[in-house]
Amino acid sequence: MNNKDKKSTALWAQQLFKQSSASITALQKKVYFAHRYHDDCPVQEQTQFSSLFSNAGIEHLSSQLDAGHLQRLFKDELFITKDYPEPIEPPHPNAANLTTYCTVLNCYHETADTKTFRLGTQYGRTLDYLPGQYITLSVLIAGQEYKRSYSLASTPTSPSILEITVKRSPNGGVVSNWLHDNLKMGDTLKVKGPFGKFSCVNHAPQKILFLAAGSGIVPIMSMLRWLADTEARVDVMLLLSFRTPEDIIYGHELKLIAAHHKNIHLTITLTADATALTQWSGLNGRIDEKMLAQQVADLPERTVYLCGPELFMAECKNNLQKLSLPAEQLFCESFSVNSPVTKTPYYRVAAQPLRKKTGNYRVKFAKSGKTITADGQMTLLELAEKSEIIISHECRAGVCGECMIKCRKGQIEMTPQAEIDDFDRKKGWVYACCAYPVSNVVLDI
Repeated sequence: MNNKDKKSTALWAQQLFKQSSASITALQKKVYFAHRYHDDCPVQEQTQFSSLFSNAGIEHLSSQLDAGHLQRLFKDELFITKDYPEPIEPPHPNAANLTTYCTVLNCYHETADTKTFRLGTQYGRTLDYLPGQYITLSVLIAGQEYKRSYSLASTPTSPSILEITVKRSPNGGVVSNWLHDNLKMGDTLKVKGPFGKFSCVNHAPQKILFLAAGSGIVPIMSMLRWLADTEARVDVMLLLSFRTPEDIIYGHELKLIAAHHKNIHLTITLTADATALTQWSGLNGRIDEKMLAQQVADLPERTVYLCGPELFMAECKNNLQKLSLPAEQLFCESFSVNSPVTKTPYYRVAAQPLRKKTGNYRVKFAKSGKTITADGQMTLLELAEKSEIIISHECRAGVCGECMIKCRKGQIEMTPQAEIDDFDRKKGWVYACCAYPVSNVVLDI
């Protein structure tokens, strides 16, 4: 692994926060960029968006900086933050201990059925994450441990504060409803992460379209807050869908951000029957091909970030394709993890299709000293669980990267949903939850 891949979490975070003029001291009340600046406040000089993600001006810095180094670097201002052509990369999910404990600092309603929980990291620790990523909570409910992933709504410009916005589920979302009913200020939560690649930081586009419906606004809001806080010079359009005015999440803040940033344009459409929207003067109806064409005339020039219910996303993808959006300019976020941690060593995810048998293969777990026979129907994660070999995992959907292991020898086939980088793939890394043996293999675990 080269020096670029060994870049430490602290180094990455220092560059990201320093370049965005962020303070390491987080505010303890609900105040974001739009709330802090008024009409009589001098306008900050805008920063070229792509320059926020590069680091060539840093000279002779150790790639093994710890949190103490990070604090001193902020204090002593050792970093030069101008003209960095080399892209900043987030720390690899397996590069550090991703489990931490957070204290609940505040809880408040965004809408009648949606609640935001503000979490503070303990012992002065900062969490290094990209806007748009998510974390996984572990909670104990009736003696059973449950894990549930939630997108971060907060911005990395306040690295000691995390916010998640949770919608109550009328159909019995175990963890989400428990958080609404039980979580209170002062409680402690076990948090793992960050995970995910749904972030504008990874692409540095100059024109963005954020498309979201309902609680799909949450990761979008994280990116929007970050873009606003850093005064990034990027043209941003938001096209958001909610049912009624009362269901608009972050409504006041969205309007404030758009009002204080000429480069951010907000459009909201409501899907309730028009007769029930007598006080609404905005758009009415679902986001369809016609609405997209009318509201986003330069759509093919934009990079689109899409998040929301599955049906909404499927319809949007189809309409975006009809309007000639290049496939490489569309990024989506869709996952749902709400299952208890079971003591059973092996189970199959219900949504995972059953594969046909492809042969008899030997799967050797090199470090565990075990060799088993596989027929190509079970993933490497399932095979490990069946053999009582522990592989750390979270989403079981090819998103979080927590189950990444290395294949020393043999051929592995991964399903399309595995969000693994080509660089890692070429080096033999695989996501065990989405990987199947198609020959005899040796695994480095």
